[in-house]
Amino acid sequence: MNSLPRFDAAWKTWLDQNIHRGCTHQSLIDAMVAADFHPNTARLILARHLAGDACDTPAAAAAAAAADASGYVYGTPMLPPGRVLVASDCEAPKLLSCAQPVVALLANVLTHDECDRLIEIGRERVRRSSVVDPDSGNEITIDERQSEGAFVNASTDALVGTIDRRLAELFQQPAENGEDLHILRYGVGGEYRPHFDYFPEEQAGSRHHMQRGGQRVATVILYLNEPARGGDTTFPAAGLTIHPRRGCALYFEYLNELGQSDPKTLHAGTPVEHGEKWIATKWIRRERFRAQQ
Repeated sequence: MNSLPRFDAAWKTWLDQNIHRGCTHQSLIDAMVAADFHPNTARLILARHLAGDACDTPAAAAAAAAADASGYVYGTPMLPPGRVLVASDCEAPKLLSCAQPVVALLANVLTHDECDRLIEIGRERVRRSSVVDPDSGNEITIDERQSEGAFVNASTDALVGTIDRRLAELFQQPAENGEDLHILRYGVGGEYRPHFDYFPEEQAGSRHHMQRGGQRVATVILYLNEPARGGDTTFPAAGLTIHPRRGCALYFEYLNELGQSDPKTLHAGTPVEHGEKWIATKWIRRERFRAQQ
């Protein structure tokens, strides 16, 4: 059995050098995770390091241990039980489900005509995708995310309002807790490297976004087409790979009743190798979402 890595002087020097080089905080966390640090531990170490705290003290070691994988408690999932989820205009059978992390793939959530219409809406609006800067909370572009995206709502097209209501009914979440639907296009080589959808609460930039509806609790990815090759959704910590299937919805949740975030929901969009990939993402908040003015 391999021992857990220890944050020592060599790691401190490595962090100092790469922060000085301008590496993103998420890329530093990803590298530490690849070296067998638990994601929660890596985020905690980085936060304490940026704050100027010594990470090799007994207190820091105890805090890091508390953030280990065993710290996340799986309770009753928000995902409704049963083999088929039902909305007023849709019956969506579960093709796949997983308990740890909570993941489900549903069929027949969108019709082919609805997929085509969302792609059409997206082609008119998508621009280079951004991410949340961990320090400022501003939207920035990074190499780890190569896609084009656009946020749309019911004022953009009536179909978006229909889909918002359908997803709220299927997953039994208040419609007002959902962020605007985000349509995304990935061309050849387009990818989104391993990341979390929830906001790391130790990062200053997260507080800005959590004021608009609290923490994200779940994600729904709608597959609008099927790339000729590549473009899978993977969960490295769970050993799951989801192949895009037109009209299907991938659901996963990551916040429990204790307010803990599930590190096993680390996920990625693999590079598109041929053709293009279209998806629409709905992020669900803990409370009513307020769009930025």
